[in-house]
Amino acid sequence: MDGCCTRRGFLAAAAGGVAATLLPWRAEAAAALGLRADDVILVPEDKGLTAEWIKALYTRARPTRYTQAPYVGMPVGGGCAGQLYLGGDGRLWHWDLFNLPARATDDRTYANPPSPSSPMKHGFALRTGDTYRSLDAAGFPDHAFTGQYPIGRVDYAGDGVSVALEAFSPFIPTNVDDSTLPLTILTYTVKNTSSTRLDGELLGWLENPVCLDSRTQQPIVLTAARSGNGLRFGARDGQAGEPRADIPFEDFEQETYQGWTATGTAFGTGPVAKADVPDYMKRFGDLGGDGLRFVTSHQFRNGEDVFQADAHTGRLTSAPFTVSRRYVNLAVGGGSHAGETCVNVLVDGEIVATAAGRDAEPMVARSLDLQRYQGRSAVIEIVDGNSGGWGHVNVDAIVFSDKPAAPRPFDQLPDAGTLELTVLTPAARVRPSIAHWNTLAEVFTSGDAPLENDAGAMAGAVSVPVRLAPGESRNFTFILAWHFPIPDRQSLAFLRNSATLRHHYATRFASATEVTGYAVRHLARLRDTTRRWVDTFYGDSTLPHWFLERTMATASTLATATCYRFDDGRFYGWEGVYCCAGTCEHVWNYAQTLARLFPELERDARERVDLGIGFHADTGEMGFRAEAWMGWAADGQCGTILRIYREHTMAPDSGFITKNWSKILKSIEWVIAQDGDADGTLEGRQPNTLDTDWYGEISWMTSMYVAALRAGEVMAGEVGDTAFAATCAGLAAKGEAFIDANLWTGEYYIQRVDPAHADVINHNRGCHIDQLFGQSLAGQYGLPRVVSADKARTALEKLYRYNFAPDPADYRSKFHTIEGGRWFAMASEHGMLMTTWPHGGD
Repeated sequence: MDGCCTRRGFLAAAAGGVAATLLPWRAEAAAALGLRADDVILVPEDKGLTAEWIKALYTRARPTRYTQAPYVGMPVGGGCAGQLYLGGDGRLWHWDLFNLPARATDDRTYANPPSPSSPMKHGFALRTGDTYRSLDAAGFPDHAFTGQYPIGRVDYAGDGVSVALEAFSPFIPTNVDDSTLPLTILTYTVKNTSSTRLDGELLGWLENPVCLDSRTQQPIVLTAARSGNGLRFGARDGQAGEPRADIPFEDFEQETYQGWTATGTAFGTGPVAKADVPDYMKRFGDLGGDGLRFVTSHQFRNGEDVFQADAHTGRLTSAPFTVSRRYVNLAVGGGSHAGETCVNVLVDGEIVATAAGRDAEPMVARSLDLQRYQGRSAVIEIVDGNSGGWGHVNVDAIVFSDKPAAPRPFDQLPDAGTLELTVLTPAARVRPSIAHWNTLAEVFTSGDAPLENDAGAMAGAVSVPVRLAPGESRNFTFILAWHFPIPDRQSLAFLRNSATLRHHYATRFASATEVTGYAVRHLARLRDTTRRWVDTFYGDSTLPHWFLERTMATASTLATATCYRFDDGRFYGWEGVYCCAGTCEHVWNYAQTLARLFPELERDARERVDLGIGFHADTGEMGFRAEAWMGWAADGQCGTILRIYREHTMAPDSGFITKNWSKILKSIEWVIAQDGDADGTLEGRQPNTLDTDWYGEISWMTSMYVAALRAGEVMAGEVGDTAFAATCAGLAAKGEAFIDANLWTGEYYIQRVDPAHADVINHNRGCHIDQLFGQSLAGQYGLPRVVSADKARTALEKLYRYNFAPDPADYRSKFHTIEGGRWFAMASEHGMLMTTWPHGGD
């Protein structure tokens, strides 16, 4: 851009007047860009929505049924008890119950979602006569999924038989304990749709998942036993035996990869010296390993920056060797991308053991158990198949040994515990350990295997006879319960008391057997109350089913690996599964469902964390990530003050704010101190959820500030602090007037950029998605309006006009002022753009 409309010119001039210059600015912006004035607005007015589609939005319709939808799924485990999904065809996937090392997350999964998977073999199946059918898409191609969280249903239609599955974990709003049970209830209704008698068997089976990771690191003996009408899996410490002398295999102290074969570009020509790595690779401290050199696929050797260095891929393969010791011990660091940034051991071309980093540069001791492959030929391959963030692997010090590299006490293993599968009928056939399970026929017919297994896999099965007359149906209920008390403390190492954290359910139950027992004793109440919630929310409402489904879907976050409830009662949540320390204030500002359904959890987070662990008692500043980051965020602290008021409205009395008033008062005073000229608007440094500091007068931030002041006014009034209530009211009135006079364009609310920080990221004259966020929260919490209803409606209409894109990819192809950005919409998928500049500016 040139002339009066340079980028700096836009930024500086944007600090001036607003509405009167709107249309001339569009003309000047268009001229500077070489476009017609109308072309500055890159989002089309026609959204491509048909009248029939729009009408359907208002139609009650029926619950959504998904067929042939491989990526459809819904969490069906207990809240804060791990993660277990019911897939669209009835398979259970995305198991995260066993506290395994956290996997890497990035922004590519929307466009490239991970394929449904399970860390062990398992399934449910039906035998009718001599025919074996898995209860999934393979066994019943004609199936449909209906999700009304917390209950998922899958209907199967087959030749002569139909099956309906109902799966859920108890979900009873306001009853936290019964909504956070480590179990899933699966009820199969089998109906004979033929004209002849049906004689068959319904079966559930699975491999023993206990110590799924630890068994590759140290001697573990898997165990199985009958438990009532089901099976119980467990494990115990194994014995390593008398060790033979270690065999050093590779120390990577030479300058070349002699004896190894390198492909691709990631590994360069040889190991690198630790002294030569970029400083950012040293930010975690000592790199670990032995000696002066190590292998890394972070290809910085030719001057690449951090992103370019991770973009390289390749593979480093050893010469063949004969397996002669139980373990391959090595040091591994770098990315945690399983199968992509890792070290593999292959026997006959098949990966039999693997290890990856944990999104940290230092290499830590790992062991790969090769007990079952003694005397066979193997190779080691070091793999980098990932070109994104943490797309590299670090390796050193490979040794063959009979001793694990870093064994841990059995009672401190995060994946040690128990798991049970039970069917609620005395007619159950229970085989805790079966000899063969390669095919469904083998699973149904296999004989027994030993109840203990060292260095191997183990599977068991529970089944029930199915005998039905034509047209008859019967229900069969299975309970899957788990008990793995120690969370992955390494991924939570920044938390207070992380070294001793346990899951809250471990304070109530000593084993999966106790979990099952509780569920059986209370099944009628747990099931009936959960169904009553579903019937009330989805069935009694007159709102469209699509709207109800999407509204309640957010509650399922409680039953993912996002949320924890620790043994001391603390509720904790990532920003998303394993992503970004929390419970991050300005991210959880957007979450409302859990606070309404389980107010006890959010109230704990306010009192224990925001006003406790993360609170600066001397100033009132809140650490927006608590002990993980003790600095404030403008939207975070304002939003948290509002959420404190929300938690008060969900409490039975005023005890919550009365008890915490001195801290609440100080937190509001901290924010007021950031309003240096006491005009009801924030002007200085304003850290926020977009991971940067903004400056100037911003409708988004100031609307949240005004709403927080209104919350402070109400709370101060309730505790009798009339003077502070008046202070809040006065500042809020000024802020409302300022927003109206200075940040309203006649169409929407904007930011006035601070000329001293004109080049800092901002939205300037753009139409920003969160411009009404403060008003939104104030409205939800029953507080006075921040902006007038008519202007809010106009701003929402303009957000729809300027930001709602029928094809975000088309917009991105035309808008080049800001390069890069993350994709959360596919081609031709309608979606909201965070900010657009319909009248110029950048």
